[in-house]
Amino acid sequence: MGRNVPTYRQRLEEELARWSRFRAALLRSEREDFEALTSQAFRYVHAGSMYPEREAFEVMLVSLLLAHESRLRRIERALEGLVGKDEGQG
Repeated sequence: MGRNVPTYRQRLEEELARWSRFRAALLRSEREDFEALTSQAFRYVHAGSMYPEREAFEVMLVSLLLAHESRLRRIERALEGLVGKDEGQG
């Protein structure tokens, strides 16, 4: 009677499943990188759930970009801390 609408998490899992042939064609080390990258999309499922009208791929891309930006900013802060320590010792 009622229609079940898949959750964003389900849609994301389906989207990633569509990439299985691409993943299989990667070298082992590249597959590990691919898995590490795509797993980051699940960090933002709560936000992706707010946009059911968007394609899962679009939300996944923004989630991956956000994960990368977050990681880059953490690395930059860590490097700035190291540079600051070195300057203080010099």
